[in-house]
Amino acid sequence: MRNEKPDLRFGPGTNIGFTPSGVSAFDNLRPAAVVRELIQNSLDAARAGNVVPAVVRFQRMQMERDHIPGIKRYATAFRKASETQRNMMGGDLASQAKLVVKRIENALSRPALGLLCVLDNGIGLNEQRMNALLSDGVSAKEGNATGTYGNGHSTAIPASDLRYVLYGGITMDGRRIGAGHAVLASHTLENEPHVRAGDGFYIRGFNAGKGTLYDYASDNELPDLIANALDRIEADSEHGSAVIVPAFNDFLEDDSLWEMVSYAAAANFFVAIEDGELEVTVEDTGCGGGGEQQVLNRSTLSSVLETFRDRRRAAAFLNGRRAFEAHWTYQNGARKRVSTAAGDIEISLRENATGTSRIDLCRNGMWITNNIPGFYQKFTEKVPFHAVLSLNAEDGRELHDFIRTAEGPLHDAVVIKRLPEEQRRKCRRALEEIRAWLLKNTASVQSDAYVAEDFLTLDFGDGTGGSEGKGRTGFWGVPMPTSRRPSRQIHLFPSESDSNDSDPPTPNSTGSGSNPPNRKRRRPRPVLPTFFQAASRPAGKNRRRLLVECMKHYVNAELRLVVDEALDATCERHGQDAYAPAVLSNITVNGAVPDKANLSQWDGEVIGIRLGDLREGESVAIETDYCLTGDFTNLPSPSLRVEILSSEQHPCEIPE
Repeated sequence: MRNEKPDLRFGPGTNIGFTPSGVSAFDNLRPAAVVRELIQNSLDAARAGNVVPAVVRFQRMQMERDHIPGIKRYATAFRKASETQRNMMGGDLASQAKLVVKRIENALSRPALGLLCVLDNGIGLNEQRMNALLSDGVSAKEGNATGTYGNGHSTAIPASDLRYVLYGGITMDGRRIGAGHAVLASHTLENEPHVRAGDGFYIRGFNAGKGTLYDYASDNELPDLIANALDRIEADSEHGSAVIVPAFNDFLEDDSLWEMVSYAAAANFFVAIEDGELEVTVEDTGCGGGGEQQVLNRSTLSSVLETFRDRRRAAAFLNGRRAFEAHWTYQNGARKRVSTAAGDIEISLRENATGTSRIDLCRNGMWITNNIPGFYQKFTEKVPFHAVLSLNAEDGRELHDFIRTAEGPLHDAVVIKRLPEEQRRKCRRALEEIRAWLLKNTASVQSDAYVAEDFLTLDFGDGTGGSEGKGRTGFWGVPMPTSRRPSRQIHLFPSESDSNDSDPPTPNSTGSGSNPPNRKRRRPRPVLPTFFQAASRPAGKNRRRLLVECMKHYVNAELRLVVDEALDATCERHGQDAYAPAVLSNITVNGAVPDKANLSQWDGEVIGIRLGDLREGESVAIETDYCLTGDFTNLPSPSLRVEILSSEQHPCEIPE
């Protein structure tokens, strides 16, 4: 029997507190996690309907609290849930639950609330897809979808201070459906013997019939908030879906809606946007919003990524610099379609000026990970490169399905053991074929270095070894050219710099200026070209005097001081596999202070001095303070090696 009208209903259920695991798992995620999930669902819905491009609209506005569907029942359930949970906990709530309750109380006390509407032009929602949306671990998506997990909708719930999200859809044949999901806590109502569940649903009723979950509101029964959103969709694209977040809390961030949405969308969907499959618009008419519509599409993608390229905080997956570089490689790298036994994949490839090999995997237009199992140790003898692997359902076939299954619920990792044994074997074989192609199509490291048969020293005319008042230079021993591979040339698995960082310290974080480049990030060691002679001597505590002489013309030279395999001068400390350039300061080059442009920086710290083009026979005298931090802070008498290399650009810059 159908209920008279739809409302927010809490069915019978076991005890659930204000912090259920299904929602708490997403509670601390950044805006990008919510934006990413919403866009992914919309992109899948557009593909299911053969709609190109998928257009996703984020609209922020204000609304009256009393116009939220089911708000009266919500308030009653919240009051009873607070009372029940306090009684069960001996009169008080856990600290995290207190925060949830406080936000809900603040929202219910305000007559007007923020509202976020996310509208798309996809296939729309029907009863089957609404069932999947409101269920945990159920998916109704097709094989070419980006997502697989039905519980991804939980990412949006913490974006509402009420923990209440509404959904609506209009299908291609014009049918409309609506629902909602509120997450409170178990509670008891007056004169009822059983406990009510913490999950409430905006529906007509439960137990709708065989093979169905709920009796949904539809067509003329829909509340105005959902109906008005579907009217906007119908006017613009005839069909699509709406996700409505009342009491929208701006993701507890200070950035504008455009900054949050465009950053997350550009960083995670640069492939889909570059290929013309996705457009994102933002319209902010809420408190403080300008109301104008801003657009992220193929023509604006590069400029948006340029805007965020110096952001070290990740968009919950890629930070601004890494997203900029990945898009640049996808857009400008040499592109090749590579076949494997399990399907084809497209690879965009270029040499990487930052000195670290990196491989980004994208599937169906969305960035997934840059840590593919077993990849990086294969490339330790290769010139650093950047590859973007782009996998889609049509070309990737089995490989696409293997990778999709191996991803977690946030689609940000590939864990092969999630696959059945036979699929695991096939997936590894396909990945090995991709590795083999990369090994064949990337250059190997060439390393000729100078070593001295004898000890090198300097006489700077300072009374320590030469005639008084005369400044001269000299080398003891004859540098001998050798051909050898630098030892322990190991790449680090390039984890996302912010490492799901919580915006506090990250491996790539600049911090207050005291953090050096991450010593654990192993980089291929640049080597001393055969036409340089260099020597170094102490000039006071943590200060060095250096002399570099060029035996042949050399373009764009850069000098660094590097911990010599983490040894101290007595060789009593064992070597470590780490590339550790010293942080330099108070620098003079031939007695003059160099311009800032001539200093090479990594994560905000000066680690190199750009000497420019050096002529044959030219000598350069350098003095600099140095600082070792991280693992090498307490190295008592560091053995420092002078390195001369071709000056790389700033890590955030991409070569033309």
